[in-house]
Formats: sequence, structure tokens, C-alpha cells
Amino acid sequence: MGDDTKSSKKTLAALEKVFAAEIENRLPFQSRAKVYERLCDEGLLAPMQRVFGASDRFPVTVSGYQLTHAGRIVYCSSV
Repeated sequence: MGDDTKSSKKTLAALEKVFAAEIENRLPFQSRAKVYERLCDEGLLAPMQRVFGASDRFPVTVSGYQLTHAGRIVYCSSV
């Protein structure tokens, strides 16, 4: 029981961080933590890329994660 509770707390904390980034318009959420890869595999997060730059000459691509609808439902129903 302890491992499941610890795992679900980690999952909800990770979803909360991505949700906050979404609300604050800071997507994609960037992290190298393994929990985010696991949440992608479970369908709660999706990889996202965003290109910044006014011209095609020096674009900057930022990669990270965004919530899926399933991820939003899981997080919002837990709060």
C-alpha cells in the first residue's frame, strides 16, 4: 500500500506542475525526470514542441510535455 500511495502522490505532483505551467502559459513543461516519461506512456502527458523566433533564420525549438485530456481529468478530479 505504501508504494502505491507514494507513486500516486508523485503522479499527482507531476501533473500539478504541468497543469500550473499550462495555466501560466509556460508550455511546454520541461523536465528530465523519469516520472514524466512514464506519464507519457500512460497517456496522461504528451510530448510537445514549440518554435520561438520571428524569422526562419534563427528559430529556437523548445521540447517538453503538455497535459492530455485524460491527464487534466485525473488531476482535476483529485483536487
